[in-house]
Amino acid sequence: MERKGDLMNRSTYCALALALGLVGWTGPAFAQAAFQFAVPGARLPDSPDVNGMRLSFFYGENQSQRGFDLGLLSLSETSRFAGFALIAGVSRVTGESGGAVFSLVNWHSGHDSGMNGAFINLLDDAGGAFNLGFVTVAASATLVDFGGFNMSRRSTAQIGFVNVTDEIKTFQFGFLNMAKNGFLPIFPIFNFPKHRERP
Repeated sequence: MERKGDLMNRSTYCALALALGLVGWTGPAFAQAAFQFAVPGARLPDSPDVNGMRLSFFYGENQSQRGFDLGLLSLSETSRFAGFALIAGVSRVTGESGGAVFSLVNWHSGHDSGMNGAFINLLDDAGGAFNLGFVTVAASATLVDFGGFNMSRRSTAQIGFVNVTDEIKTFQFGFLNMAKNGFLPIFPIFNFPKHRERP
């Protein structure tokens, strides 16, 4: 009859062997990992590219993320993102972002398309994105901004409490609207470009 300690040791060795086997299966033999687990200072498997799911606690970083990105109290960082992200923390994308990203803070410094949903969106070029947030600030263009405070260089449409842009293409709707090319530079309730583009 096996002793309880021997049975626990055997179970521990089996669990470790299974974990190492999974890491090996998703490791160097494949260019992309199907699953990645990330914490500060470590990611398993240690692959720069994920095509599947990444689960991060506190911090996760890679070069390319396709699929589902789930972060818990995390700074979830990648250069290229495509898919669906749900981050209880900060979504940091330094290059291309496509799909839907929901987090407390979206900090994206490349080109965004799809949807950004966050309490605070700090974006660069979101000319192809629908942005939903309490605060959305874009250094360049946005497609549609919906939230409390929206500010961009150029926007197709802005709907919020306060809307600010240099160039609005269609309309602004909110308590206070500011557009350099608006029919008035500052106007309550609505604003639209004084010279509409011809088709």
